[in-house]
Amino acid sequence: MKKASLLASFISVSWLMPASAIAANFSAIYGFGDSLSGTGNINQIVLEATNGTQTFPPTPPYFEGRFSNGPVWIELLSQRLNIPLINFSFGGATTGFENTFDTTLAGISLLGLQQQINNFIVNNPVVDSQALYTIWSGGNDYLPTDSAGFNPYDNPEQTLINIETAINSLIEVGVKNLMIFNLPNLGDIPLNNSSVDGICPNDNQFDGDCLNELSIAHNNGLSSLLSSFSSEVNLIPVDINTLVDNIITSSTFTNVTDACFDSTIPQVCNNPDEFLFWDNSHPTTEGHQLIANLAFNSLGIPEPGMVLGLLSIGFLGIIKVVKNQ
Repeated sequence: MKKASLLASFISVSWLMPASAIAANFSAIYGFGDSLSGTGNINQIVLEATNGTQTFPPTPPYFEGRFSNGPVWIELLSQRLNIPLINFSFGGATTGFENTFDTTLAGISLLGLQQQINNFIVNNPVVDSQALYTIWSGGNDYLPTDSAGFNPYDNPEQTLINIETAINSLIEVGVKNLMIFNLPNLGDIPLNNSSVDGICPNDNQFDGDCLNELSIAHNNGLSSLLSSFSSEVNLIPVDINTLVDNIITSSTFTNVTDACFDSTIPQVCNNPDEFLFWDNSHPTTEGHQLIANLAFNSLGIPEPGMVLGLLSIGFLGIIKVVKNQ
């Protein structure tokens, strides 16, 4: 009778704890995407191609190959989880095979999302099913670019097909835990927010309002896409759109409309920690910290204090049961 009571007490504790918290003991993080997740892959290629004479993005003011002034969300998340990061993300990547950065450097191949995943599969015939895999891609499919090899899309159809292909490719090789990000309203970033006036003209797809409508269509389509996958795969959606919208409408940062680093001058602001945006399309490292927090919370892992509290409840129940025997 006593053993049954003890077992019931432990079961009651497990019911109090989220299932994902019990299972989320990830071995590593594998990242795929664009400059929002990039930790220096382009910079490494440029350094090698120029014998260390050039960096991209330029350091300073950018931080060690990141498109920000400090660490980005994916490395902040890996530090918080205390697991290694293996990052295939490439600045300029589209969801297809194209990259929106043009370069005159010989021998440089800049990758899109599909190539990143294909390279991963080739080099990892047996994948780590205990790892967390992340995909954040899509913005470069829609934003204006000077690239001669890619024309941005004016609807999300092909982008969603590409993301579905990427997800299926990872699932087919055994990936079990996959974190997928939606997009912020692309018309609200400094690159485009000066043209947000509540009207979307038919003759300018890069108008801020048109880009916001496109972002909403993308996110709605992505939500429907993710709901179509089998429950055997742990798909973890991360709602960046709501996060950024809340930051812009709150007092989290002093400045949520301008870029701290103006590359046209060039000049860096004196208080980057008070800016949401580092340049015209990327967050500051303070902004990335909030993204990392959201990604962590999306995993459903309780804080240590919460776990101890839940365990205390269980142990108090056990003590009470034992005393009543």
